[in-house]
Amino acid sequence: MCRMVAIKAKKDVETKIYFEFLKSMAVDGIKNPHGDGFGVFYVSQDRAGILRDTASIWSTEYHPPKAWLSLFHARKASPGYKVNLNHVHPFIASIEEKTYVFAHNGTIHGISSENGQIDSQYYFSKILEKLQKMSPKEALLESAKEIEKERKFTSLTCFLSDFENIWAMKYCSDPEDSYHNLYYTEHNGVKILSSEPIQKYIDIDIKNFRELGNREVIVI
Repeated sequence: MCRMVAIKAKKDVETKIYFEFLKSMAVDGIKNPHGDGFGVFYVSQDRAGILRDTASIWSTEYHPPKAWLSLFHARKASPGYKVNLNHVHPFIASIEEKTYVFAHNGTIHGISSENGQIDSQYYFSKILEKLQKMSPKEALLESAKEIEKERKFTSLTCFLSDFENIWAMKYCSDPEDSYHNLYYTEHNGVKILSSEPIQKYIDIDIKNFRELGNREVIVI
C-alpha cells in the first residue's frame, strides 16, 4: 500500500514540488500515514539515479534533483510485512540488456516474505518474465490477469519505467476502489500521474485532468 507520483517533461525541471506533494499525501492522504520508507527514481539530462530509505518521507531533508523523468513512492507496508530497505519501492532490475524500474500500490494476498520477497517483488518478477516476449503494456496486463487467476488481491496498480517512458496501470479488484486510484494531469508542460489529485494539495494550474479507468494502461 502506498502513495505514488510519476512525472515526465521534455527537459529537466525542478521536482521538489512533486516530492512535497508526495509528502503531503503520505501525511494527510487517504489511509494515512504512509511512513514505512520512501523511494525516488530520476533521469536527468546527464545522469540517472535511485534512492531508497526506510525513514518516513516527512522526516527526510532529501532534496530531489532536477530531472525530466521521476518516480516517487511512499510506502505503507501491507499487513505481515516489516519495514525493510529491500522492500522499499521502486524496484530496479535488468533483463535482456534492458533495465526497468517498478513501483506498486496494493496487496497481493498469500505471499510470505520469509524468502526475502514481498508481493510487489513477486509481481515485478512476473512482469520481467513477460517483457522478454511482450511489449510493456502487454506484460503489465498479462501479469495482472495471471495473478488475478491465482490469488486474491486488492490492487495491481503500478508504474513501470525503462528510463525513457513511464507506463501506468490502474488494476483494482473492486471497481469502486478509490484508494488504489491513479490520476493524470499536466502542469507547465509536465505530465503527472498520482495516487490522488495534485490540486487537492497544491494550488497550481492544471489541464487535461482525468481519472484512469479500471484496468487501463497509459504511457507518458
